Amino acid sequence: MNFLIFIIILSILVVAHEFGHYLAARMNKVKVEKFAIGFGPVLFTRKGKETDFVICLFPLGGYVKLAGDSRYELKGADYEFLSKPVGAKIKIVFAGPLFNYVFAFMLFWCVAMLGMSYKQIDPVVGIVQAGSSAQKAGILKGDEIIETNSKPVKAWDEAEKLISNSKNKVELKIKRGNEIVIFDVPTVKDEILDEFGTKKKIYTIGVSAYVPTTVGKLIENYPAQKAGIKEGDKIISVNGRKVEQWEEMTDIIHNSQSPVALKIERNGKELSSTVPCERKEAIDETGKKKNISLIGIYPFVKTTVVKYNFFEAFLKGWQELYRISSITIRGFGAMILGTLPVRDAVTGPLGIYKITADTAKLGLLPLVSFMAILSVSLAIVNLIPLPLFDGGHIITFIIEKIRRRPLSEKADNTLTRIGFAIIGLIIVFVFYNDIVRFGPTLWKKWF
Repeated sequence: MNFLIFIIILSILVVAHEFGHYLAARMNKVKVEKFAIGFGPVLFTRKGKETDFVICLFPLGGYVKLAGDSRYELKGADYEFLSKPVGAKIKIVFAGPLFNYVFAFMLFWCVAMLGMSYKQIDPVVGIVQAGSSAQKAGILKGDEIIETNSKPVKAWDEAEKLISNSKNKVELKIKRGNEIVIFDVPTVKDEILDEFGTKKKIYTIGVSAYVPTTVGKLIENYPAQKAGIKEGDKIISVNGRKVEQWEEMTDIIHNSQSPVALKIERNGKELSSTVPCERKEAIDETGKKKNISLIGIYPFVKTTVVKYNFFEAFLKGWQELYRISSITIRGFGAMILGTLPVRDAVTGPLGIYKITADTAKLGLLPLVSFMAILSVSLAIVNLIPLPLFDGGHIITFIIEKIRRRPLSEKADNTLTRIGFAIIGLIIVFVFYNDIVRFGPTLWKKWF
């Protein structure tokens, strides 16, 4: 069933992409000879008036065959692709990624109307750093932030974002027991690294959220899973030290030597477990590299589902499309600059299959959201200016427009060979990386 879902999702995304090329070609009066889903031997053919619609054996891709799309086939007819003006050719090539964007937006719009899920940490103060401006102002552990700069907040990330943009000071309305207290807290400029390794300046007051020590997720093949730790377990002590919050617990584990002794509360019973650690190199928020100990657990964070009306969902769809696009583009930039490891950031068919299978367990809406994210990724990848990609073709046509004549046959052939070489290397790397990262887990599930 997971494999079937995986094939269906990829096929839908390919159809959306190729339909963009197909529709733009027809609009520009270019004959479409074949519309293929997949590659390899043909399993099914339906002949249209001008176009053969086919489904092939290997569903990981697809293509639209345009009349006169190569020098060797070009006869000079008006309906041929290479006979068209540069503007028309660019429109036809760009329409594929564009339709992936349109399709992703439609999916995000639908999900927002049916119920968009958010991971939400309550805006409750967990740790107040000694000597921080928050401590000096009188903020206490357990204080609930209900307003930041007169703006109501329902989640920690909302309060954190408002604080990080508050120059000089921030006004916090705090609920403390049955009392409402207002604080003006001075902010301190700080420089941190974001998730892409990019330095950015923010304002802080020295507080972090209260996150309980309940295990929400286990990383496969890490020590915690192998030691029998389960989702829902509450860790109450590490190496004999009592812990109440996730941050203080992870600080102890990160600085521990293997193994760590855990006391766990499970279904009202107290259990003990000795868990080995894996040493990994990590980069902290200041950019410093250090080796830390990990056991492979994530905290439990409650999920809130919000439904929006037709017009609100339309706006949310655009916001989500922009957010995912920004993350994807910044991720590519970070890989190029070397601040984000390529091995950790790149995922191929095996990785997509595993993520699809894991997401399918969460329900239809998370699966639809994942498909929208894949559609955005497909659009952006195709716009990379490399030979044989849509972006590479667009660059070639722009050069043709500037030169007022096509590239020479020799240059065209050279670019094609370079394109095949690059794509071949990418495929080899992606498959190897997938096998290393996901192979052992998938092998156990399948066999």
